[in-house]
Amino acid sequence: MGITTVTLSLSLGSLVFGYHIASAFADHIIFPRFPSRLTRYSWNIFSVLTYASTFLTYFLLPASFRHQATAALIFSFPGVITRYLLSVALNQRFKSLPAGTLAANILGTALLAAFHVLQRTTNPPSPSQNACSLLQGLIDGYCGCLTTVSTFAVEVRDLRSWKACRYVMISWGLGQVMMVLIFGSSIWTGHVNKQLQVTCTFS
Repeated sequence: MGITTVTLSLSLGSLVFGYHIASAFADHIIFPRFPSRLTRYSWNIFSVLTYASTFLTYFLLPASFRHQATAALIFSFPGVITRYLLSVALNQRFKSLPAGTLAANILGTALLAAFHVLQRTTNPPSPSQNACSLLQGLIDGYCGCLTTVSTFAVEVRDLRSWKACRYVMISWGLGQVMMVLIFGSSIWTGHVNKQLQVTCTFS
C-alpha cells in the first residue's frame, strides 16, 4: 500500500508540475508544422534501422551486457508496439475507462509475475546464460515498455473524481490478483521457495 500510494502521488505530482511549467512557456514555443510524407517515411526507416542495430549490440557486445542492457533493447520495441495497439483498439471503446491502458498494465503485470517465477524456480529454465539474459530482457525491455505509469497518471487526472477512483481501484485490484494467482500459486505448489531466491544466473 505504501509503494502504491507513493508511486501514484509522485506520478500525479510530477504531472501537475510539468503541466504548470508547460503552461508558462506555451506562448513562447513555436510548434513545427505537420511533417511531410518524405519526412515521415525517413523517420520510419531510421526507426527500423535503429531497432535492427539492437540485435548487433546483443551479439557483438560482451555477453555480460546482455542481462544488463542489450537484451532489454531487443524487446523494448515490441513492448511499445503492443501497448500502442492495445490503446488504439480499446481506449476509444469505453469513454469512462481507458481499457487499452488497463489491459496493457494488467498484461504487463501478469507477465512480470510469470517471468519472475521463472527466474526463481527450483529448476531454472535453462543452464544457458542466454536464456537467463533473455528472460531479464523480457522483464526490463518488453514489460518495462508495455506497462506505463505516466499514461496512467494522465488518464487518472483527466477522469472525473469517482471515475478516477474506480480506475485506480480496478487497476490496483487486478494487478494484485494477477500477482497472487501467478506468484502465490507457484509458492504454494513448491515451485518457488518462500524466500524468493533467484536461481537464474548470468555467470
